[in-house]
Amino acid sequence: MIRETQISTVLKQQPGILNTLDIRPLTGGMGAEIHGADLSREMDDATFAAINQVLLDHGVIFFRGQSITPAQQMAFAKHWGEIHLHPHMRCLPDHPGIIEVVKKETDTTVFGANWHTDQMFTPTPARVTMLYAKQVPPVGGDTLFANLHRAYDTLSDGMKAMIANLRTLSIYDKKKKRPAAMTPTAPEEDPLPYEHPLVRHHPETGRKALYLCHIGITYQIVGMTPDESRPLLLYLMQHATQPEFTCRFRWDVGSMAVWDNRRALHYPVNDYYGHRRVMHRITVKGESTF
Repeated sequence: MIRETQISTVLKQQPGILNTLDIRPLTGGMGAEIHGADLSREMDDATFAAINQVLLDHGVIFFRGQSITPAQQMAFAKHWGEIHLHPHMRCLPDHPGIIEVVKKETDTTVFGANWHTDQMFTPTPARVTMLYAKQVPPVGGDTLFANLHRAYDTLSDGMKAMIANLRTLSIYDKKKKRPAAMTPTAPEEDPLPYEHPLVRHHPETGRKALYLCHIGITYQIVGMTPDESRPLLLYLMQHATQPEFTCRFRWDVGSMAVWDNRRALHYPVNDYYGHRRVMHRITVKGESTF
C-alpha cells in the first residue's frame, strides 16, 4: 500500500488507473517501480498520462518482467516525443534510435561511467532516457540515480542566490574510455561547447533543479575560468549525489528504467568484471534550456 503523500493530485483524479497500476516508491530520495503495466501492448493516452505523472513525481520509474521487441520499446518511447539520435554513437541497424549498450566479459570500463545527465553536450539535451535490460550479470551492474530537485531545494539561501543566474559550458568528452563495443563514431569536427543554466526550471512542473554533469562534461561556468569554476562545480556535484537524494536499481532481464534527464543524474556501477551486460537504450529529444 502506498501512502497518500506519495500519490500526486493528478493521479488521485484517475482512480481507475490507480487500481490498475501498482506504484511502489523505491526510496525516500526518488524513484518508483510501476507494476501492472504490459509495455508490449499499445498504450492508451490515459494510462500513459498516469505513467508520465509518476515519472514527474519520482524522477525515475522502473518496470520489471517485460518482454518487448525493439519496435515495441520504440513505440513506448515515442509517447514522450521525437526520438533523439546520439551524435557520436551507432544505433541498431534496423532500429535507428536504439543504441545497444554492451559491456563484454573482458571490458574494464562501462559506458557513461560518471554521474551525468544525457546529452548535456548538445543544445537541446535529452528529455527522457529509456534503458531495457537484455542481458545482465548474476550480481552487480546496478544504476544509481540522484534527485536534482532535492539537491537544489536543500541548498542554503545564500548559495541559491549566488548560482541563480549562472550558466555553464558542457562539451562532449572525446577522450573518455569506453567498452570496446561502444567506440564512438568520430565527429567530423571537434565538438563545440554548449551553454545551459546551472539552475534549470522544469518545463512541465516549474520546479527548480540543479543542472550539471561531471567535470569532464560540465567543465566551466560562463564568465569564470575553468580553474575558478571547478571548486563550485565539484561542490554542487558532491552535494547533489549524497545518499539521501538517491536510489539504486538492481537489474533483471526484462527490467526497464525511464528517467527524466531534466531533474535526475545517473551513474552505472562498474562492479561486474568477467560478466556480460547488454542493454537497449533510447533517448527522447528535449527542449532548449534558453
